[in-house]
Amino acid sequence: MKLKFILLTGILLPVSLFAQYAEDALRFSQTEQGATARFKGLGNAQTALGGDISSLASNPAGIGLFTRSELTFTPDFSNNKIDGKYLENTSFFQKDKAGINQFGLVIFNPSKRYNKSDATSGWLSYNFGIAYNKTNNFNNTTEYGGFNSKSSFGDYFADLASKPDDQLATNAYESYLIENDPNTGYYPITGLNNTQQNTVYRAGSQSELNFSLGWNHSNKMYFGASIGLASLNYIADREFTESGLTLRKSDIDAQGLTVYDETKPYLNAGYKLSYQSNQETKGSGANLKFGFIYRANKHIRFGVSLISPTWYSIDDTFSEGISTRYAKSNGSNEIKTKPTSEYQSAYTLRTPYRINGGLTFILGNIGLICGDFELVDYSSILFTTKTYETNKNVNKDIRNKYQAAVNYKIGTELKLNPMLLRFGFNTTGNPYQNAEYTSTSISAGLGYRVHNLSFDLAYSHISTDYNTSPYILSPDYRYYASTGSGETASINNVRNQVFATIGFRF
Repeated sequence: MKLKFILLTGILLPVSLFAQYAEDALRFSQTEQGATARFKGLGNAQTALGGDISSLASNPAGIGLFTRSELTFTPDFSNNKIDGKYLENTSFFQKDKAGINQFGLVIFNPSKRYNKSDATSGWLSYNFGIAYNKTNNFNNTTEYGGFNSKSSFGDYFADLASKPDDQLATNAYESYLIENDPNTGYYPITGLNNTQQNTVYRAGSQSELNFSLGWNHSNKMYFGASIGLASLNYIADREFTESGLTLRKSDIDAQGLTVYDETKPYLNAGYKLSYQSNQETKGSGANLKFGFIYRANKHIRFGVSLISPTWYSIDDTFSEGISTRYAKSNGSNEIKTKPTSEYQSAYTLRTPYRINGGLTFILGNIGLICGDFELVDYSSILFTTKTYETNKNVNKDIRNKYQAAVNYKIGTELKLNPMLLRFGFNTTGNPYQNAEYTSTSISAGLGYRVHNLSFDLAYSHISTDYNTSPYILSPDYRYYASTGSGETASINNVRNQVFATIGFRF
């Protein structure tokens, strides 16, 4: 029977979870704003354009430009391809997923002045909108592996063992993966030149339900405000395997180290360890959005919006365990499986504020060009739980890892009656202080209007490059001079998406 330990936040949390919290804080803060196929085709450049239900989630002043009520629905299809390179080996994985990206309604509410012959000044309309849109898609699988001659997972366990009260390090010690020398501390029994494989399966999404009001003043100035109710659902299953040979007694003696019991089967043996973890995270939150669009003349519009932080309340369940098999040269075997440790925690997360600015050029019957910039300060993310020490460690990790970033978006729409042709491009700024990260997106789309119906189709190609590690060794680890911080995998994530929007105006 498998035993299970449940440890509550405020009693004991493993050191490895501190880094996980910081990673999740960034993951849940990198959201997308575009919702309909029209704005997806424009590269999500929308701050100064308006007139689309996507405005509810980005610049609610945009619904002030509506002159009729509208209902829209947008399904999507996503193909995720991930290439990984680790220790000169390459791997590939892809996954398809269909879903609902958006649906919403805007109600046009003209003022009494609107239908008068001189309805060119004053408050002309007060519009209301409600819309659901997906803001993040977590569905992907990352897989990479290779032959490691510099470090092993045993080094990671030995490094953790120097930290107080880490259950994973205790499990590793009881599985004979690390040993303790009374004079120098913990060291790994696992040798170098091992074969490693890391697989992470992720699923889930983030979404928002926005309630918005938009005002039209004199067909020149448009104001808007939204209340967003956010939700997130995230699952991550990870398996890391490593196989190789353990140290011989002579290897340990050569380093001047001691071993507790030379008769145990873990010396001079083949080994295969499997580390498995599971994370399930659910949360809900709220935010506010304020926006303004100014129509300088019939050709130029300026827009600005402020999106407040989202204040999330999050429940997180994380479990991890180790299983190790030792094979002696005489054919004997021993399997060590440690109880799964489960950690349940509840915390609040404040994501960064977002400031958007945009400019749109209306080119008469030819079309339009629009451009946006977005400022996001990821170092302002705030993690809060009931334990002071956890708060201090996680928020310090956030401040040391992340920085402010600027995202740029540009799009164009050409009128080819009765069709509309769109192109877009955007780039996401690097959120990391000391790590490489690039993410760019190109998009294209078509639109068609007939009577009260509209049909829009968009394709986007997003390419993201970043580095990741199966484990990270701290600089104060005793073998850091030879192991370094651990090997790094280079990941290229390509996401191809198709969006189709049908709209009905009334």
